[in-house]
Parts: sequence; structure tokens; C-alpha cells
Amino acid sequence: MEEIVSIAFIIAAIYIVCGIIFYVAFITKGIEKVDASAHGATWGFKLIIIPGVIALWPLLLKKWREAPIR
Repeated sequence: MEEIVSIAFIIAAIYIVCGIIFYVAFITKGIEKVDASAHGATWGFKLIIIPGVIALWPLLLKKWREAPIR
């Protein structure tokens, strides 16, 4: 049982690390492609959305890839 919990924690840690890496790229280049109203967003806004971007990074990556090039 301990091994299963350890594996679950490792998988969760990998997911979170991927989310953090995605957050950096998304904030610098992708947020304006996914949501045009985020153009010129303040750093306060960008800090507030950290948990959501980290948790939902696969969905946001899909939306970013499907967004039209502007």
C-alpha cells in the first residue's frame, strides 16, 4: 500500500512540475492567444491565475495549440 501511495505522489509531483513549466511559457507567450482580453494583463492577474493554470495545464495547452495565429 505504501508503494502505491508513493507512486501516486510521484505522479502528482511530475504533473505539478509540468504545470509550473507550462505556466511560465503560457504567461509569456500563450495567454494572449487563448484569451485576447488578457492583453496587457497586470502581474497581479498573472499571479492570481497560477493555481488554475497549473491544475488545468493540459486543457490550456490544447486551447493554445488550437488558437488561431494572431
